Amino acid sequence: MTAIGEFLEENGEKVFLVVYFAVMVAVAGPLFLALGEAWQASDIVRPLVRSLDPLLSVDLEQFSSVMFGIYLGLLSLVAIDAKKRVQGLLLTFGTVSALIGLLSIGLFIPNIDFADNVVWLLGGFVFGGIIGGGSQLLETRTATALEFRRSATLLFYLISALVVVGLVEYHVNFPQFIQVAGDEVQLLAPNPEVSVVWEGIGVNLLMASVFVVTLRRFVTYDSSESFFVLGPQGSGKSLFLVGKYLAALDDAVGRESDTPLNPSSDLMELVGALDAASKDTGWKLDATGQTDVEDLGFQFIDGRVFPKNIELSSLDYAGEYLERLPSALMSPDAEVDNSTLRLLSQRVQSANTLVLIIDIERYHNNEPLEIEPYFDILDVASNKDVLLVATKCDILAEEFREQQALEAHQYFDEFQEYVNETLVENNQTVRTLVQDTSGAKIYPVYYQTTTDENGERVPMRDRNGNVQTVGFEQLLDKMG
Repeated sequence: MTAIGEFLEENGEKVFLVVYFAVMVAVAGPLFLALGEAWQASDIVRPLVRSLDPLLSVDLEQFSSVMFGIYLGLLSLVAIDAKKRVQGLLLTFGTVSALIGLLSIGLFIPNIDFADNVVWLLGGFVFGGIIGGGSQLLETRTATALEFRRSATLLFYLISALVVVGLVEYHVNFPQFIQVAGDEVQLLAPNPEVSVVWEGIGVNLLMASVFVVTLRRFVTYDSSESFFVLGPQGSGKSLFLVGKYLAALDDAVGRESDTPLNPSSDLMELVGALDAASKDTGWKLDATGQTDVEDLGFQFIDGRVFPKNIELSSLDYAGEYLERLPSALMSPDAEVDNSTLRLLSQRVQSANTLVLIIDIERYHNNEPLEIEPYFDILDVASNKDVLLVATKCDILAEEFREQQALEAHQYFDEFQEYVNETLVENNQTVRTLVQDTSGAKIYPVYYQTTTDENGERVPMRDRNGNVQTVGFEQLLDKMG
């Protein structure tokens, strides 16, 4: 990987943030100056706002104060949202810049006495907070990450509406249909004449489009991603899911905000079974029973600047169901008489990405991998993304050390390449699977192991009795 590629991989979020903000600042200046001129020559919006005074006793300064207060209320919620704090602060800077731009042409701030209208300003601020935050403002604790998604959405629509309406007023001359004279509002005779000012319309449309599109990426949230794990019997699905959770737990340490992982009770039972203080304690995880189905799920946050919710929700099921799953996927739910198969089919269909397990212990022992059902599953679920994961790679890590005198956990990229080459070159089924998934990489994961007095592999533990995993952190980055 080139130096530029490595830099973008490590700092991609920050680069995108700077680019988004630079684009918004570059187009916001001339765009909002045009909107200011549109307000001064407005044929529709300004007369409607001015008509509020004789009709509702709300003058222009009071209306402007309320709307500005609503805007500040929504912006404040975005700024204190842990996932949009950086964007909120930069939007605050952009707001100050826009106000200075309007001040340069004598609009907004010079025309409002905020001391006399402080009640209207505070009222709008409180109203903006209520509609943007709702019941979340009263929550002291929450089982999910505190997000003011509605405030970000409303803020986007408010700014976008201002841009669109202002641009229309700037380039279209409408016939006046309302006139405010003193304390009276008069409706004028309809005039069908409408003219368009074509000068500069292309540039303004381009600037408005770029601004709105960039603003949406800037303030809105990414949708969550869901993963489902498939693997034959004894392939290490349970340990794989536990390893993913432990990696996400380590990743959550050090984040400024407390974002709960919300692990399921079944997952925590597996974690508890693996968690032991004795160094020579084995796995303590039995293969899933024929009739057992455990719901294993948790969530984690990927990214620091543009945090994204990742939802890992999987079922740990008996591997025997794998062969029967393709037919269940091709059948309507009502025709699948087995409740476990029906549930598996539903979860596969609802997942964005399928995680396909390759058992390295089977490969090492020259046993059938039993991954042939994957091909039928991929044919049926052709619209799914796919991740290929090799479990129990501690076996190949030892071979990697012997052949290349390198530690797999220290030279993980080289080890991943070694695993891919080894499996593709020596197993035709894996080679075909990689080809059928457009050359997908295989991601190796494993627990560091040692052998006990009986010659059996047991997890290597630190002095606190914690297991040590390799590859799960890199896989979490890929999933994000």
